[in-house]
Amino acid sequence: MKVSSTWYLIACWVVLGLAGCTTSQEVTQEPILQSLVEHSDQSIVWQDDLVWQDLAPAVEQSLRYYRRLPDSRTFDYGGTSYTAREVEASLRLFLETVQTYEGPALQQELQKKFRFLESKNDTGSAFFTGYYEPMLEGDLQPSKEYPVPLYAMPDDLIRVDLGLFKEEFKGKRILGRVKGKRFVPYDSRNEIAYENSLKDRAKPLAYVRNDVDLFFLQIQGSGLLRLPNGDLKRVNYAGQNGHPYRAIGRLLIQENKISRAKMSMQAIKTYLKEHPDEVPDILNYNPSYTFFRSVEEGPLGYIEVPLTPHRSIAMDRKLIPRGALAFIETEEPVFDHDHVIDYQPVHRFVLVQDTGGAIRGHGRADLFWGHGKEAELKAGHMKQRGRIFLIIARKEFLK
Repeated sequence: MKVSSTWYLIACWVVLGLAGCTTSQEVTQEPILQSLVEHSDQSIVWQDDLVWQDLAPAVEQSLRYYRRLPDSRTFDYGGTSYTAREVEASLRLFLETVQTYEGPALQQELQKKFRFLESKNDTGSAFFTGYYEPMLEGDLQPSKEYPVPLYAMPDDLIRVDLGLFKEEFKGKRILGRVKGKRFVPYDSRNEIAYENSLKDRAKPLAYVRNDVDLFFLQIQGSGLLRLPNGDLKRVNYAGQNGHPYRAIGRLLIQENKISRAKMSMQAIKTYLKEHPDEVPDILNYNPSYTFFRSVEEGPLGYIEVPLTPHRSIAMDRKLIPRGALAFIETEEPVFDHDHVIDYQPVHRFVLVQDTGGAIRGHGRADLFWGHGKEAELKAGHMKQRGRIFLIIARKEFLK
C-alpha cells in the first residue's frame, strides 16, 4: 500500500460506508473467503504491532461468547465446519502458542497449527474504516438545553420473518408496524426526528443537545452520556427502524459541499455546524434510525461482549464467523494538531466481535478505536486498503 493511493479511498468512504466504487484500472473479481495454501505467501509475517498483554483480554471476550453457545452450534470456515467447542479450543491453542514462542519460531508454529483464510473484496484486497465510542452531554429529563430524545426500542416495532410465509423468502426479514388492519413500514428518520411521530409510542432513555450529536451516536452504535451531575450513562445499539442506511457523505460529495479529497467525519460535522439550516435535509437523506438501550458494561458488540480498543473489529455477520480470530494488515493515520500528516503500518491480531449496517461483503472491516479525542480522529479519517485473514486451528491440533 502506498499513502499516495489513499485519495481514491477517500472518494469511496462515506461515514463508515463504502460507496462500492472501483477504478477502470482495477480488475474486479468475486468477493471470496479463500484459504491460503501452506507457505504460499511468505511475505506475511504473523507478528503483532501491539503488546501481547492486551490481546488476551480481547480473546477472552470471544471465549465468553462461545461458552454461552450449545455444543450443536457450528461455524463455517471456508467449507469446514467447527463446533463452538472446537472454536474455543482453537482460541486457547492460539493464546498458548503466542505466549510460548516468539520470532521465527512463532511464525513456524502458527503456520503449522492454524489455517489462514483471506477475506477479499472485489478488488482482491480489503477496505478498512474505523469507529469509536463517543461521549455526549445529556440529561434524563428534557429541557431547553437538552430537547432531543434518545429513544429506546418502541413496543410497536414488529419484525416479520418472511420465511414463515414462503420458503423462497427464507432468511429474509422486514420491520414495520400495524396501522389499523395493515402492516406498514416503520416511521422514517424525518417522521421520528422532525414530526415527533414517536411521542407516546416510545420511551426516551435520555435527551441530548441536538440532532447532529444524536445522528453520529447512531452511526457509531454506542456511546457515553455525561449527565449534569457528572454521572455517566452508557447506551448501546438496540435496533433500528428497518429503513435502508444511506451515507450522508455521499450526498455531500454529490452536491459539491465537501470535496472528495477532504471527506471525513470531522469535515461533515464542521459543515453541519456551519450550515444549520441544511441539517434536517442532510440527515434525512439517511432514513435509517437507531434505537438504544442502557447497559452496565461495554460498549457491547454484536455478540454481546465488550469491545476492546484496537483489537475488536466489525465484519459482515452473514459471511464471517462471529467472535472469530483474525489478522489484519493496513495503515492508520498519524496526526499533528488534528491534521493527518502521514500513515503508519498496522499489523495485528484482532477479534470479529461486531457488525454494522455499512459493513457488507467480504474484505470489509471496521476497526474499533475506543473513546476519546484520538479515537474519534482515527475513526473519522481511517479509510485504508489492506488485508484480512481469519484464523482457525487445524483439526488435528484441537484437543
